[in-house]
Amino acid sequence: MEKVRITAIGCGGFMRYRLKNLLQIPEVEVVALVDPDPVQIDRTQQAYPELRDTPTFADLRESLKVASDAATIATPHTQHAQQVIACLESGRHVIVEKPMVTSTEDAHRVLEARDRSGKQAMISYQRHLQPEYRFIRDRLREKAYGEVRFVQALLSQEWKRFTMGTWRQDPALSGGGMLNDSGSHMLDVLLWMTDLRPESVVAFCDNRGTEVDIDTAMSVRFVGGALASITIAGDAHCWHEDTTIWCERGSFFLRGGKLTTVDEAGNKFTADHLVGGGSTDQNFIDAILGRAEVVSPFECGLRVIELTEAAWKSSAQGGAAIRVG
Repeated sequence: MEKVRITAIGCGGFMRYRLKNLLQIPEVEVVALVDPDPVQIDRTQQAYPELRDTPTFADLRESLKVASDAATIATPHTQHAQQVIACLESGRHVIVEKPMVTSTEDAHRVLEARDRSGKQAMISYQRHLQPEYRFIRDRLREKAYGEVRFVQALLSQEWKRFTMGTWRQDPALSGGGMLNDSGSHMLDVLLWMTDLRPESVVAFCDNRGTEVDIDTAMSVRFVGGALASITIAGDAHCWHEDTTIWCERGSFFLRGGKLTTVDEAGNKFTADHLVGGGSTDQNFIDAILGRAEVVSPFECGLRVIELTEAAWKSSAQGGAAIRVG
């Protein structure tokens, strides 16, 4: 295969970011643009003049009549499952924006569709390619500091204010609030780095006067006994993020992208610059061409929505302990 022909589904801001990455890859050719809103298609073609003659469609089914090898999907969250399955069943490889789905039932449906199709299928979780997260994951897999005992994670954003009046605060389109939107990145990377399997969760969500969850506080117990405290604050005044992983013989502290490790003797090592990285779009194309394995397969999306749904259920029941999965 000399060219990977791509159908772009959903032409909003996130897709324009995805296209910036894809159009820099020599093997990529975008052959169709899909969006029910002609304004978004026009903005995309203005941003990328090389796509002005690319066929455009308001309907996904019509777009699938155009020959292509793969699809990239960046649409409202509740539409993902149906669109992913349609693309896989039409013989296309698929990369989809996070969150993969908005229910565990849909997660199993898309996994089954992927397995039937034999195609490459991936979620755009870019942290799997960021060097600081990969460094922690590799050290944990090597048991450099022994088993994980406790995880603390905080993500705060002005999510409520920035998404006001958009589909992200419409449950029919978003399927939920910040926990399964920006918070999806946090849950995914914690589960991916540690390989821990959630056993039960206690959570409290605050909608902050909206129709979707904005702030979430959750405590998680993992199989084997490790614990986690996770805070997702969507009504904050600024972006802030930090993650700490305590192990038997040392710890990892990730603050604002800077990683510090502390060993059993208390020695501190700070990494100001870790080399490596890449884009999920490049990884997706490399996987299609047989040059790599996808770094964020659909199984990651299943783990995230299992924990997310359990947290929603716990909050709905006043903070009851809910088994995960």
